[in-house]
Amino acid sequence: MRYFVYLDINLDRIVAVDYQDSSLFTRSNELRPYLLANPAIKNREELGSAMAVVDNEKLLASGAEVLFMGGASSSRVEIADEITAKTGIPVVMFYVGDYVTKGDQIRETLRMLGKILHEDARAEEIIAYFGTVENDLRARVANVSDAGKPTVYVCGISYNGAHGADGTDPNYLPFTLLGAKNVASGIGETSQTGYAKVAKEQILAWDPDRIFVDLGTLTAAEGGAIAEFRNDPSYEGLSAVKGGEVYAVNPHTSMNVNHETSLANAYYIGKVLYPEQFVDIDPAVKADEIYRFVVGAPVYEQLKANVQNLSYQKVEL
Repeated sequence: MRYFVYLDINLDRIVAVDYQDSSLFTRSNELRPYLLANPAIKNREELGSAMAVVDNEKLLASGAEVLFMGGASSSRVEIADEITAKTGIPVVMFYVGDYVTKGDQIRETLRMLGKILHEDARAEEIIAYFGTVENDLRARVANVSDAGKPTVYVCGISYNGAHGADGTDPNYLPFTLLGAKNVASGIGETSQTGYAKVAKEQILAWDPDRIFVDLGTLTAAEGGAIAEFRNDPSYEGLSAVKGGEVYAVNPHTSMNVNHETSLANAYYIGKVLYPEQFVDIDPAVKADEIYRFVVGAPVYEQLKANVQNLSYQKVEL
């Protein structure tokens, strides 16, 4: 439902949703801005009892005229063909994933969905907005010399669940837009969301100047990255840990990538790394400005409450 919220379609047009967007899928703290802003989505009929499972009888009973399905693997295509053969309902497949390396595909997806749903103008509006925000971030750091940039590392990135200090993103959007020196840049990804796993020894060898912890890590085993930095003696020697340069950012990956949170995080990270270039920015206010435009409501405080109120601050170790 993420992209449909981006397109600001009337929720009355939604007659059924995937299991993960339904009331059957329960979690203690919601991290998806589109659902925080539009909780009524969860009241829609679910199509199946698990992620991406479609019960053909429920689909027919819903009165849906078209089914949208994220992903384009060969197995998904076969499922889509089978659904159409049995129900007569067309299935539209669309791309979801990383905005850094596959931005063109996401823009194509938004335009395609906008055309089908008669929301062409909104599709162009949201694409232009993302571009404007990205350009603002790039422009702020355009004159910062590489010599004055600290090395950075992001951890706790979610992929098929929460991860600890070893879960990173070599193409992390905020770092990319800010031209930051991402120590993990260039290592292999293992998912379309940008996730990559690294060994503890590698993190110690990189010894980044600043560490940013994605708060999706809070539900990882034994407390995730923050608990590791507090309790694992191996990390005591890290420069960022010794110097108190560990910072918390909101989870950008929750049931795939929430691009608006990535952009909001970039302003906070920019303020930490380059305070002079972001002196006019209050990260919380900027986050709500982005959320209001993209998903329709200022949900920063609600999201912050759902991550133990740790958002956009230095982590006490």
